[in-house]
Amino acid sequence: MNNRGKGKIVVIIIIALVILALGGLAAYWIFMTPGYISRDQAVSNYYQAISSEDKELYKNTCYTSAWQNSYANNTAGIGMDAAVDMAYEFQSGASYGDVKITALEKLDSSYADKMEESIKSLYGIDLKISAISKVNFSVKTTFEGAKEDSGTLTRYVYKSGGKWFFLADPDIIVLLDL
Repeated sequence: MNNRGKGKIVVIIIIALVILALGGLAAYWIFMTPGYISRDQAVSNYYQAISSEDKELYKNTCYTSAWQNSYANNTAGIGMDAAVDMAYEFQSGASYGDVKITALEKLDSSYADKMEESIKSLYGIDLKISAISKVNFSVKTTFEGAKEDSGTLTRYVYKSGGKWFFLADPDIIVLLDL
């Protein structure tokens, strides 16, 4: 085999390694970091976390890694697990399923800016919030054996770092006047 043929093989191997590395990074970002590629998945996984009282799923559905790591710095002085426990107190005992998104509406960018400012003042971190969307959906609820359709509910999701999260932090919701 001549040098020209060996050079082509080396180039092909390098390209293949780069593609594999990029694929590995993409898979890590998609599957191993908090958040979701779709707004629908953020809403659905929030209700799955509430139903199963899965703290890790709840945290990864509602909070970026940076927010989770800085949560103890909040002005109320409570930790992330205590905040999740409080959320469960208001919603536990029921199970939720069959989430159906009926409408998605991206809000004005001023909401994202206001959310960034609110998080910075409450938690001391600078998250890059690129968008906030209003989500209308229905969910089936089962509580003490009785099944009920929720009708249309409205909640909000935010996008940070290219991923969507369910906006569950009550202080931020109040500050955004949603």
